[in-house]
Amino acid sequence: MREEITVAAQWWTKEIKKKVDPKQNTPDALEKFQGSLVEGLMERCKGHWHVGNPLRGCAYRSLSYDSRVDPLLRKAAEVAGIKTSIEELLSGSRYIMFINPGSVKLRNVAFCSATPETIYQKEIKKSEVEEEDTNKRQQQTTQNGNSQQIPRSSPISSFVQKGLSGMGNSNYEHINRYLKQQQILVAPTM
Repeated sequence: MREEITVAAQWWTKEIKKKVDPKQNTPDALEKFQGSLVEGLMERCKGHWHVGNPLRGCAYRSLSYDSRVDPLLRKAAEVAGIKTSIEELLSGSRYIMFINPGSVKLRNVAFCSATPETIYQKEIKKSEVEEEDTNKRQQQTTQNGNSQQIPRSSPISSFVQKGLSGMGNSNYEHINRYLKQQQILVAPTM
């Protein structure tokens, strides 16, 4: 994850460096910008990095400057103390960057139908996928240890025990109400 995020932050830093005024900004402003962007992206991607299914969550992990400035870009510029507004630094550019496990791709929004340009690509090793699966199982075990069990007398428990076919529509509606109360959304199967 860190490799892909670092590549992405370097690209955005290089992009704003083209227009940043060295007289108005401290010499380490670009380094601070890049560091802040890496930190923000690491936080954004935490829990949304799926090595086994790299495209899952790609919109959430994206970084964009199209019709609006991504809040992480704005925050990184503020943290770095860059005097020029991020809109001015990126004017003329309209990009969406997709930061996925094993790749970083850039789409120029002006050419929406164009295939995204690959900035970084690496093969995902089987061991990385297995490590991610192990971490998820450990997290689920930890979470399940803290969660409450569904009581045997609850409608969902009897639903699972008897199965949908053995229950009439009125019971199914009762189950649906229970699931909605628990904020569990289930598509109808009938």
